[in-house]
Amino acid sequence: MLDIIDSHVHLWSPATIVPPWVAEVPVLNRSFGLAEWREDAGAGDAFRLAGAVYVEIDAAPQDRAEENRAVFSMVADEASPVRAAVIAASLSEGDITAQLVPWLSEPGLAGIRQVLHMPSSPAGLCLEPAFIANLQALGRHRLAFDACMRPGELGDLARAAEAAPETVIVLDHAGNPGEGFLRDGLAGLDEWWAGIERLAACRNVFCKISGMTLPENASPEITQGAIDALLDRFGDDRVMFASNFPVNRLGTASRPWIDFLISATARRGTAWQARFFGENAARAYRLDD
Repeated sequence: MLDIIDSHVHLWSPATIVPPWVAEVPVLNRSFGLAEWREDAGAGDAFRLAGAVYVEIDAAPQDRAEENRAVFSMVADEASPVRAAVIAASLSEGDITAQLVPWLSEPGLAGIRQVLHMPSSPAGLCLEPAFIANLQALGRHRLAFDACMRPGELGDLARAAEAAPETVIVLDHAGNPGEGFLRDGLAGLDEWWAGIERLAACRNVFCKISGMTLPENASPEITQGAIDALLDRFGDDRVMFASNFPVNRLGTASRPWIDFLISATARRGTAWQARFFGENAARAYRLDD
């Protein structure tokens, strides 16, 4: 039985907080809780959901404290599968330590995310001196940084990672290569792939395999080759499974994504799969500390 730690889960409810951006995405403009997360993955003889890492939902700034209190309450509940949280904070302005003072004592605090792929984040933001200084500070606090980037800016993230070698950086959704990646492989993705190669050379960078859509009627050889290229580049100790629930409902839901990745990685062996589906996330986010 394969134990899965889902390293990228979002949860929200109109009764508490709904991120502003879901108003433009009707299929996501409702409650999504842990029951739906379990249902989305389903039950299987080959795996069980052993835990989850909550990732901030890009809530309005005035709602972040309430979001944090809610998720840390889940982490404290021994019956909850949520084992840690990546919360929102700004590395591009102010002092990150001062921002985190209310939360640094929370045992479930595993990392920080500042969304960098939205229009409000200009290109090159992660290379600004204040951003680099705060990124380095996260390493001193033993906190990871989740990076959700535009695909053409992965080289910038690699430069930031090189400047903060003591900070674990987790690349969300494999750097967002686009829907064509699993259909067409690396064709037309030269800039993204160059960024992936540079990031993979940074030993402090992990890669989440998520945020992709399984194409219909695609060549199995191309799809397998695309996944293999990504997995091989980062190696067996710096890749991790993630569902991106419930945003994955815009593409491939959790169960078909789990089934695909179990099949696509079967030839690598059970020890490799144990690292990919759980152990690497536990190490990156210090779940066993």
